[in-house]
Amino acid sequence: MKKIFFLIAILAFIGVGCIKSVPQQTIGASHFGRLVGGDVTESSIKNGWVRPHPGPFWWDQIEKEKGAPYDWSVTDREVLYWQERDQAILATIWPYSQWDQNSCHPNNPKVKHPFGDEMIKMNSLCHVEPFQNWIRAMTERYDKDGIDDMPGLKYPITHWEIGNEPDLQTPELSFFQSGPFAYLEFFRLAFDEIKTADPKATVLFGGMSGISMNSLAFWRGVLTNEHDRGDVGNIHSIQASDQFFSKEYREFWNGLGREKQPFWITSALVGSLEEELNDDTKAQKTFTGYVSAFANGAEKIFNASEKSEAVFELLVQTIDGFETVEWQTDQSVKFIFPKKTVYALWNGAAVPENIKGKVDVIYYDGTRKRINLREVDTTRPLLIIP
Repeated sequence: MKKIFFLIAILAFIGVGCIKSVPQQTIGASHFGRLVGGDVTESSIKNGWVRPHPGPFWWDQIEKEKGAPYDWSVTDREVLYWQERDQAILATIWPYSQWDQNSCHPNNPKVKHPFGDEMIKMNSLCHVEPFQNWIRAMTERYDKDGIDDMPGLKYPITHWEIGNEPDLQTPELSFFQSGPFAYLEFFRLAFDEIKTADPKATVLFGGMSGISMNSLAFWRGVLTNEHDRGDVGNIHSIQASDQFFSKEYREFWNGLGREKQPFWITSALVGSLEEELNDDTKAQKTFTGYVSAFANGAEKIFNASEKSEAVFELLVQTIDGFETVEWQTDQSVKFIFPKKTVYALWNGAAVPENIKGKVDVIYYDGTRKRINLREVDTTRPLLIIP
């Protein structure tokens, strides 16, 4: 009997050793992510990213009353859910609690909750120390340093986004009700507490809602008064720009003295709010939008909808993992990998002269061929793999 138990123990040990696990350092290595929530609820991008939207990192959902014990139940559940799927989490911090807001903004008007029907306040901060304590405790819980970590944490949360589109303040939709200096206070406090708890953490500014006079003015107010904090820029483009404002944002970011800092597009969707595009046009614009945005300097891009999902998946499978990317012409982009090169071409772009003989061609619609160069039709978006 002892021999049987010994044999079972050995087999169990061998079995455990055979379980495949993803190396921690590869989590988040992908250039692609998904905005999850709404109509997108899953993601299986290898080493990919998710940005739960709105996500569970709300101050008043965790500290329900001033001084109350933190309730991590919802946050832990979502973190575990995505870690089981080996997805890196970009955590959006919502720096609002109604008990805080009501203490120094009792007469300020309320706005409709951006993710619900109730009326709430999203103004400047009232209680600094409780806010700092919450940020520090949250970072500690998810940084996997062995101190006050969440039970069962597989990977650390390494990237934190402070707020969401604070520049968007309209009667129909608002994510903040105060000006750039009030947001800057939130950002500075959160940045310092996150870095104190986890010096290796990366902190993103809240996503810019697009390129408009109001959004540019808001963010100039923030960034001309903050030169040291902030690791990564952040822009959103929902049915507004064929290249997700990537060129305009890179120029804006550079003009603020942040030429060496990367930027992410954490909410991306092609199309137009003014007219409905047919499925084929959406697919082509998705293809050219992503490759153009990467060529314009975007480090990571998060898909915001299941529209043109097949094209998005195709790009994840074929160009993810590139080390560098560069424009060849106005209609062609070169993705450079350690052991290969992939070219994206469209709108009749000429095939690079250095490519000879037969090539593998993948069209935007998923059609794959191995053909001679003279047969390549670049009037439709495609990838060439020499």
